[in-house]
Amino acid sequence: MTHSPVVKNYHPDILVQEAINGWRIVRLNRPKSLHALDESIVTALLEVFQDFHHDDQVKAIWLDSTTPKAFCAGGDVRKLRQLVINSEVAAANKFFEQEYALDLLLHNYAKPVLVWGEGYVMGGGLGLFMAAPFRMVTPYSRLAMPEINIGLYPDVGATRFLADRGAIGLFTGLTGSIMTAAGAYSIGWATHICDAHRDKVLDKLINIDWGHYPAGDFRAIDDTLNSLHRPVGPGPLQNSLDVIQSVCRGVNFEHDYESIIGLRDARSDWLRQASENLQKGSPATAALTWLLWQWGKQIHSWNEVFELETQISDWKIRHADFVEGVRARLVDKDLAPEWTKGTDLSLKGILSANPPVTTIESWNQLLKQYGVIA
Repeated sequence: MTHSPVVKNYHPDILVQEAINGWRIVRLNRPKSLHALDESIVTALLEVFQDFHHDDQVKAIWLDSTTPKAFCAGGDVRKLRQLVINSEVAAANKFFEQEYALDLLLHNYAKPVLVWGEGYVMGGGLGLFMAAPFRMVTPYSRLAMPEINIGLYPDVGATRFLADRGAIGLFTGLTGSIMTAAGAYSIGWATHICDAHRDKVLDKLINIDWGHYPAGDFRAIDDTLNSLHRPVGPGPLQNSLDVIQSVCRGVNFEHDYESIIGLRDARSDWLRQASENLQKGSPATAALTWLLWQWGKQIHSWNEVFELETQISDWKIRHADFVEGVRARLVDKDLAPEWTKGTDLSLKGILSANPPVTTIESWNQLLKQYGVIA
């Protein structure tokens, strides 16, 4: 199956190709870092999708990566950490601004975008994935928002897409638990599970006869993907739903925090891992994640979500836990972060010394409601 490269050269780590029937193929090509995103890549992707939005020749876009091991394992947090250490916080914030602009564009996109989420789909990769209307996973997909491990927080729109999933979203955000294809499909993170080879799925899609579908292009793609969808048996998430509902009440932070950590003796490996992730994770990340989930349960537009996340990210990368968390997991790899934490593991105890106040009044009201600020 041959596709021709588009004339414009966007970025050395992105392949952009033209296929038949108005299709365009966009591939992340940074395999050594599992296609991690940095500012130059998200800026280039933003340009690609803006160009295609305005190009009448483009009907639909397929987004994937060049290797089955990962679609995208997230943002390049090592690079972000170095910027913070070098006192180049403005440059780090520019990454978030461009990344969120890309996610926002995709959430509001008028043309069909399909993401092939094979392998790792995490952090910033999951943000891209969740912004597309068609989200395919395979039996080898592994999805997560694992920011609890590095002292960041679930961003890229997770403030809303975790809250939209109720207790499961809260649990996933607090524990960074990895979801299989079955779990991702069961909570609507994925729209289709495909066990066929990527090229076979792509071939079927680019050969859609648009003329057969008077109901439009989205319907044509949905019908085609439905014919390729293959359900799989329940995964660890579905087997743990009762437990998740009982430990994540979303009423009291300390209750949820202690209840999840209390799963250390659970029968399920997956639940024990969740407990360990939270217990070893950054308390500031946990507190922030819980509060953002509360805010996300109110009705907010994607514009508002990314406006808040832009301000929260600026606060969070300056918080000592981010530099320390990335050091422990990805730089020195000793897995022994020294988090900022006192003995009082309440929302107020964790955050009040340095509260994440923003210009968004509904967020500040929430901080007041939970006693983080007076």
